[in-house]
Amino acid sequence: MNYRLLVRIPTVLIVLSKMLFVACLIVQAAGPAGESPEIEAARLRIKLYQGQEYPLQRRLLNSKINIAKAQIQSYERQLAEYEQFTKFKYSAPLFGQLEFTKVGLVQAEENLKNLIEEKSLLERFHQDRMRLMQLELQMLQRSGL
Repeated sequence: MNYRLLVRIPTVLIVLSKMLFVACLIVQAAGPAGESPEIEAARLRIKLYQGQEYPLQRRLLNSKINIAKAQIQSYERQLAEYEQFTKFKYSAPLFGQLEFTKVGLVQAEENLKNLIEEKSLLERFHQDRMRLMQLELQMLQRSGL
């Protein structure tokens, strides 16, 4: 039996299927013929928001939230260390640094609250924003542009 023929057939099929896949992608990317630039722009706006902007915003907010949590933990550890030296009766040798750390802790906590709220709003209104973009696309399609 000729085994070379068995090896070449699947390779040819793989190459042909790849070419067919690329051709389908090109046809799909071209979009419907005669579509106006406004409709195509609306479609692309939806695609970019859903595939790029929204996931990127969520990822960035998650990173900022993690950083804010780490800052809070750091400030809390610093406070615990500095408060050991405030037990003196008549003076506190690290008073300035202690106050600076307390202010930094409050700032980090407020930053964390704001970031969590921003992420919550982003996720809460994601569907509304998607629906608004889809409605704009439908209005453009109906107007015949």
